[in-house]
Amino acid sequence: MGLSSIDGLDLVKMVQAGTSLLEKNKSKVDALNVFPVPDGDTGTNMYLTLLSASREAEKKQENNIGNVAKAISMGSLMGARGNSGVILSQVFRGIAKEIGHRDTVDAKGLAAALKSGADTAYKAVMKPVEGTILTVVREVARSAMANSGKSEDIVEMMQTALESGRLMLQKTPQLLPILKEAGVVDAGGQGFLFLLEGMIMALSAESAATSMVVEVSGPAVETKSSVESLEFQYCTETLIQGTRLDIDRIREQLEPMGDSLLVVGEESLVKVHIHSNTPGKVLDTLQLWGSLHDIKINNMEDEAREKLANERETKTTGLVAVSQGDGWSKIFSSLGVDQVVHGGQTMNPSTEDIIKAVAEVNADGVIILPNNKNIIMAAEQAGKMADKPVRVIPTTSVAQAIPALVAYETDLDLEQVFEIMDREIKRIKTGEVTIAVKDSSINGLQIKKGDFIGLVNDEISITGENASDIVLRLLNLLTDGGDLISIYYGEEVKEDEAEPLKKEIELRFPDYDVELTFGGQPFYPYLISVE
Repeated sequence: MGLSSIDGLDLVKMVQAGTSLLEKNKSKVDALNVFPVPDGDTGTNMYLTLLSASREAEKKQENNIGNVAKAISMGSLMGARGNSGVILSQVFRGIAKEIGHRDTVDAKGLAAALKSGADTAYKAVMKPVEGTILTVVREVARSAMANSGKSEDIVEMMQTALESGRLMLQKTPQLLPILKEAGVVDAGGQGFLFLLEGMIMALSAESAATSMVVEVSGPAVETKSSVESLEFQYCTETLIQGTRLDIDRIREQLEPMGDSLLVVGEESLVKVHIHSNTPGKVLDTLQLWGSLHDIKINNMEDEAREKLANERETKTTGLVAVSQGDGWSKIFSSLGVDQVVHGGQTMNPSTEDIIKAVAEVNADGVIILPNNKNIIMAAEQAGKMADKPVRVIPTTSVAQAIPALVAYETDLDLEQVFEIMDREIKRIKTGEVTIAVKDSSINGLQIKKGDFIGLVNDEISITGENASDIVLRLLNLLTDGGDLISIYYGEEVKEDEAEPLKKEIELRFPDYDVELTFGGQPFYPYLISVE
């Protein structure tokens, strides 16, 4: 007799085992990155997203599978990193929608949950692309639905679905030409199958899942302002578990008690973050709603003396930007960014990191500049979960954010600022110089590990053995208009190396003003913008 149903404790073990298996294989998933640039972090992002989901699952440890599924959904939503992590969080969200009201599920119920997860993930992506994790998840769900009526054994159904997913993964290069050219399968799809395989191992007792107790610190958030004292001294965070939790009512009760208020979640699980002078009163109020878990109270006096002076007056529109270097952090602060989230290549900030940054901005509305194509979805998800209006400017590099910031005006309303900044980023052309991390064949170029490569609008365009030569060749592609060339050199480049390059650019492009600035970005010796 096979396994005919699973409960909440089973689901906890499944997610933990899936997380453990992906941790062991995340470097393999990272290596499937199509481009040979040093941001192949799909496996790492999916693992960190799962780790957040697994922590929330472990806190539940109860038989009711609906409550556990909701906790997993919340954990994955808050911990989502990168596009792959955001899509995975939407899969869990769909699963929770389907089984959130159940105590246990059978094979048909689990298959329906997987289908709901696939459908929800597809709807969350503005322009779904076949040959990606979406295709693999959908095929797994299709197989589960087709076989759930043939056998009551959940393990058998999931193993069949896993095999169908593996076959579809092998077909992803035929669906997405860039995968075929690079000679790899889709990284996100492979990561999802490691998760599914681990879940099956937990159910079939092939592997004992261990508790997810690893602590991963997210990117730090820094403010640009400074003060002599804090208006609200204690940072208080907690999770509320209950029934019919009213997010709007909870927020209304807490608003008089402090600032930087964040209340997100659903009817059975809500996360609260607030800066207050009366943390005891905050907890007493929240305890009336349900049981409190993971309580954290920090005295911010020593950590955040620099916060309030420039924030006493609420702005109409504030700014959050993701930075990938000390130089860029200083540039962003000087251009009016209220909160800088450290992250970028190889370490994408989570949805929760961005939500916290938004909550720290003392403004009626907030603009987010993700500055990386792999952070845009997490930023958009954060915007939907934030407690104030948010718009995301889809910047794909830090250099692209500069003209948008120059055009920023604090007194305009959110939509006016969004329209102006969005228009500005479309008139700038950007290039990037980095070093190939593996041999590859992309866009007709044969690239060797260690080669310098040049990208235009995130597309690899040229390759060579000298970074300065790549910059000059990129400028030949970028300078068909405009009057300003900006060069930002990275953390591994010394100023006396960059200065001769600036002089050479001035000689070759006499119609342009040339600016050279320290960006301090890792992995990318030079970033270029032409406007």
